[in-house]
Amino acid sequence: MKDMICETTARLGRQVYHDRLRAVVLTGSLARNEATFVNDGQGWRLLGDAEFMLVFGERDVLPSDADLTVISRKIEERIRRDGVRAEVTLSALGPSYLRRLPPSIFAYELRACGETVVGDTEVLGLIREFTPGDIPLEDAWRMLANRLVEQLESGNELLEGRPTLSPGAYYRTVKLYLDMATSLLVFVGRYAPTYAERAKILASLAEQQGHMTTWPFPLGPFADKVAACTEWKLSVADRATVSRAFWEDAVDHARALWRWELARLQGGDANGSSAHVLMARWMQRQPVRDRLRGWAYVIRQNGWHRSWLRWPQWARLALAASPRYSVYAAACDLLFAIRSSESLVAKGSNGRSFWQELRRQLPVVTCPGPADGQPPWHDLATDVLFNYRKFLVNTRS
Repeated sequence: MKDMICETTARLGRQVYHDRLRAVVLTGSLARNEATFVNDGQGWRLLGDAEFMLVFGERDVLPSDADLTVISRKIEERIRRDGVRAEVTLSALGPSYLRRLPPSIFAYELRACGETVVGDTEVLGLIREFTPGDIPLEDAWRMLANRLVEQLESGNELLEGRPTLSPGAYYRTVKLYLDMATSLLVFVGRYAPTYAERAKILASLAEQQGHMTTWPFPLGPFADKVAACTEWKLSVADRATVSRAFWEDAVDHARALWRWELARLQGGDANGSSAHVLMARWMQRQPVRDRLRGWAYVIRQNGWHRSWLRWPQWARLALAASPRYSVYAAACDLLFAIRSSESLVAKGSNGRSFWQELRRQLPVVTCPGPADGQPPWHDLATDVLFNYRKFLVNTRS
């Protein structure tokens, strides 16, 4: 199935771009042979997506996102005819992008595990070598933050209190466990580029140092959960019915890890501070240049002339944090409240201004305000995800 997806993508890429296309590079879990295919009764389906980079020449004009979307849909149609459903993601870049990649989890995995499916087999050598120890801790924290934001994709069913998880919610929870392990291992200097390696390292740490008080949670039970999630992720086994408690345990671990990492980024320990307080302190430390770069991206994405009426609002928000940090803060406050259903109800009835403040943190609000007396959980989750996809996913600002 992997070969068929790669061959289809390479063939169509060559048909459209001919000699302009220097290479087609596969990245992500499919490149690491860690993708998950399931048979859901309608045929085989890839969970997650198949991520490809189209590498062009140094001076070539890159295709637009709209053009890439059209090609992605054509690839998806062709592989569907061959019996596999998969979401295909294409990005276009030049060699300079690879040369300029800073140390990060993404760059390390791309260099170590990326696969050139057609074209220049040496193109990934343009990425400069670095060690896992060179990966900034903030990059690992951002990975954790991204997985937490994505939990809101399951917002409706979680807010409704369903006793079992849908397949989508289960998969996102598995990914949360796997990337919690990734993030934690970067912080303790034991990162490895594949899920399987990371599960083994974590199990070893649990045996050797599981009783250390410096960990964010007891390491043994966490390592067991990560091992089980890794085994499922690397197999094609069907998903058994899983209770909501699986998700609740994952978010409890994530909240503890979120606090632990934020404290270490700031050179101390949590000292009983809440996740909300630690995030607020971290936002205050953010360099002004990073804030401004993020808001400049928001302005470009919305159009310089079309968005000028929003500039005063964005200028005020820039005094507090970048768009990325603002979205992370709102998402985590909401997610942790969903997990603690009692606090969610209490804040819905008595602390509505707190949730209005969360909405005001977001660069763009698309949903209308809720009816009187109705807490805006659904609308807030929708707006958080909109801002995440539009302003965070395709940039490091």
